[in-house]
Amino acid sequence: MKNQDNYLSVIKFPAFVSLSLLIIGAIYSILVYYLLQRPATVSYLIRGLMIALLVVIVFTVLSWVLALMSTHIRIKCPYLNRFNKWMLSFVFYPLSRVLGTITFSHPETLTESFLNFNNEVVMTDQRDVRNSNILVLLPHCLQKDDCTVRVTADIMNCEECGGCDIATVKKLITQQNVKSAIATGGSLARKLIEDNKPDVIVAVACHRDLLEGLRDAWSYPVYAVLNERPKGPCHETTVSIASIEFAIQRFK
Repeated sequence: MKNQDNYLSVIKFPAFVSLSLLIIGAIYSILVYYLLQRPATVSYLIRGLMIALLVVIVFTVLSWVLALMSTHIRIKCPYLNRFNKWMLSFVFYPLSRVLGTITFSHPETLTESFLNFNNEVVMTDQRDVRNSNILVLLPHCLQKDDCTVRVTADIMNCEECGGCDIATVKKLITQQNVKSAIATGGSLARKLIEDNKPDVIVAVACHRDLLEGLRDAWSYPVYAVLNERPKGPCHETTVSIASIEFAIQRFK
């Protein structure tokens, strides 16, 4: 079951987008065939709408091909790169969600697949690029609830008692000499990004917060690291330090 979940977390998003486009293309073809059987009843307005719809479908399919290519080939044109990121967040993910809703698919599995797909795009985009300004963005729920030392202002305030993952993350960012910040919400996360203007963001959060954060900061390269919630959402969560370290080393 675990292997199946891992497979779905990789393939589900691209499969759902591709299937959605195939369904849209099939519906369009059936509609065109139906109208061709009654050419006398087709007005110029309907013909114009069908041509416009065809242009939109072809444009979307070509954009999806570009998105698939971006997981293996770096897009060097900055405008095309930004366009690809925008399409992923605001067109292709919502498109996959529609099919996911129709098929009663678990939304978190689809979101995780989208985040993994985005990570592949970011790693390809940053291939052979060395970044000096990397921001590790952390959720406040990594800290123990009963800890008397608050680290939301500065992670360096952590006294490294070992009661949560904050201490290990502090050691890692000190060793790697990268910036870090703890966000207590979406507004603060956006402010931290605007203040630091990082080259790359390594963001740690749950499915929902990562998705919202990625869409808010769609113009930035954001590498997503899902936290683990052994005690439930937003309560003393944990994170794979190895995943954060991998991302930092990959982008430095």
